[in-house]
Amino acid sequence: MIPVTYFDGRTSRAHPATLAVEARQAVLRDPGGAELRRAALSDVRVSERVRRAPRLVTFADGAFCEINDHAAFDHMLAATGHREGLVSRAQNSWRLAGMAVAALVAVLVLGYYVLLPWGAGVMARTVPAEVEAHLGRLTLASLDNGVVKPTQLPQAEQERIRQGFAALRRPPDAGHDYQILFRQGGEIGANALALPGGTIVVTDELVSLAGTGAGMMGVLAHEAGHVARRHGLQQVIQASALGALSAYLFGDISTVLAGVPAAMLTLRYSRDHEREADDFAIEVMQRNGLPPAALADVLVRLEQRASAGATSSASEAAPDRGQDFLSTHPHTQARIDALRRAGR
Repeated sequence: MIPVTYFDGRTSRAHPATLAVEARQAVLRDPGGAELRRAALSDVRVSERVRRAPRLVTFADGAFCEINDHAAFDHMLAATGHREGLVSRAQNSWRLAGMAVAALVAVLVLGYYVLLPWGAGVMARTVPAEVEAHLGRLTLASLDNGVVKPTQLPQAEQERIRQGFAALRRPPDAGHDYQILFRQGGEIGANALALPGGTIVVTDELVSLAGTGAGMMGVLAHEAGHVARRHGLQQVIQASALGALSAYLFGDISTVLAGVPAAMLTLRYSRDHEREADDFAIEVMQRNGLPPAALADVLVRLEQRASAGATSSASEAAPDRGQDFLSTHPHTQARIDALRRAGR
């Protein structure tokens, strides 16, 4: 038997008593040994252990007793076959608590690197084509509202690039209506932007660097890969994780899509998306007898210009620093090598 403090449930008065288990029954006795009450173990409720707080044994009518001798009570419970719940054991076990924290971290990492991109991709593919096209028009309006300026590129060069892209044999993509637009880059420099719906904006500065031949076709095919795979929408939805989750659960993606135009202007593609767009470009270029290495050459020239601009004392005054495409389309030497290998 163990000492307890008994409360009969009718008054707030505390009664010293002892608790014992006899024949699968909980028995309370006063200090003189007189029996106060008896109840089957199945009719009493034992509170969870919370560090040093008293344990409670509650009877069916609301009477209860407090127990401070945890060791003795644990021994009594073990003798009756009572087993604490998993939550209670975890709360009092550093090992289980540590395992729970590790599991939580693993779930968060898995969610961020696997489930979140997958879910964003699913949502991006469910956006209707007409909604995507509308978002593209809104994004273009945002670009034209002070970010870029009207193109200074000769009309003949514009048509040469448009006709070259239109002549490319590409994988079927019925959901997008591709059109090539030209703008003077200004603060975004030498760049190409794939807008939702199929519009690809190419800056004069990029044409100056890449030309109008195979290298430019490779850039456009790469951007078409982003459009076809809806990478831009996926990146924006992924960045708006909480809004995306609520949209997926409640079927209203308007709050997420409302922020697409502004987000597209600061978009930075993931390396996985860049590899997918590269694979798309390689397929298109090989279908049309163009060397994928031409796209690698453009990336190298962009990188060289960026390096030269970073070390030049006059770089701040130069309107085209040549590094903006690289900032929105991160690349690695592995990507350049893959493009060169594809042409062998």
